[in-house]
Amino acid sequence: MIAYLFKRTFGALALLIGLGIGAWFIYNQFWATAEFQHTYRSPIQLAVPIACIVVGWKWLWDEGKGIEEITQPELKCHELEEGVKAALESLPYFLEQVSKNTHEAYIKFPLTTPGGMTEHIWAYVHFFRDDLFNVSLANEPIDGLQAAAGRRDVPLSQVEDWQIIEPDGRIKGLHSLIALFRYHENRGLKLSPKMKKQKALLIDA
Repeated sequence: MIAYLFKRTFGALALLIGLGIGAWFIYNQFWATAEFQHTYRSPIQLAVPIACIVVGWKWLWDEGKGIEEITQPELKCHELEEGVKAALESLPYFLEQVSKNTHEAYIKFPLTTPGGMTEHIWAYVHFFRDDLFNVSLANEPIDGLQAAAGRRDVPLSQVEDWQIIEPDGRIKGLHSLIALFRYHENRGLKLSPKMKKQKALLIDA
């Protein structure tokens, strides 16, 4: 959070400096001062104020990191355990929605790759039949040996989480992300603007 505030402060300062130097340069194109006439070399001198404006604008409006960006990949905590429990307990609702051919329905499951890795990955659900989800991976696997294309079947027993993206962009489910918010907020985390936007989309948060 401190780094985020520093970036915003530095961004505002850089933007002001860039605008100030730029305004001074433009002013002297019409009413050149003796100092400007003496020191002027070429339009290349605009590189510094332009760089300040670009960097300043980018940093001033930086929204900070998302909740997943500040979380250790292999984090284990009781909040995540509760998240998995909540996802499994609410699976009947998810299955009901899938049976209605709801679009934008996803499950999260452990994918064992040819390289011997186990990756927890999201997949788009096409249909559910005989306790199997027919899915396509929604993310590229970390293991390059694992093919991302094509459909596959995932047993109901392997599901770790689920989510349904509503037409308005809000998300039903996604208990693993809700668990991350609870984990960090329980430890006093102040949410960045990006995190606030993420959390606002979570219907069950």
